[in-house]
Amino acid sequence: MFRRQMIGALAGAALLAGLSANVFAADWVEPFPVKGKVTVVDFGAEWCASCPEMEALMKKLQKDYGDRAAFVTVDIDKYPGIDDKYLITSMPTQMFYDVHGEPIWVHTGALDEATLRERADILIEAAEKEKAEAAAKK
Repeated sequence: MFRRQMIGALAGAALLAGLSANVFAADWVEPFPVKGKVTVVDFGAEWCASCPEMEALMKKLQKDYGDRAAFVTVDIDKYPGIDDKYLITSMPTQMFYDVHGEPIWVHTGALDEATLRERADILIEAAEKEKAEAAAKK
C-alpha cells in the first residue's frame, strides 16, 4: 500500500515538474536513479543541521557497496525547483529506487547506517533474485 501512495505522490510531482522544470539548467541531467542499479538519493542542503552527517554516510556507503548500488547526494539549493519536483518538504529526505528505477520508499529525516543498509540490501537481494529467475528461464 505504501508503494501505491508513494507512486501517487510522484505522479503529482511529475505535474509539478512541468511547472518548475524551467528553473533547472538546460544541461543538467538528474544523476538518479542510476540505470540498472539500486539507487539511494539523499536530498539535503548546506543549511540543514543533519545533512552533512547524511552526506558523509552516503559517501561511506557508496565506498562500501561499490558497484552493487548507487548512493547519490543532491543539494536542493544548487538545483532550484528540485524540491518541488520531488515533493521534498524537509531535509534530509531519502528516496530509494529499485534496479528498474522505480521509487520504492521515501523517508524524511536523518536515517542511521543500519537502516540505510537494510533497505539497500532488500532492494539488492530482490534484483539478484529477479536476475537469477530470468537466467533460469533461459
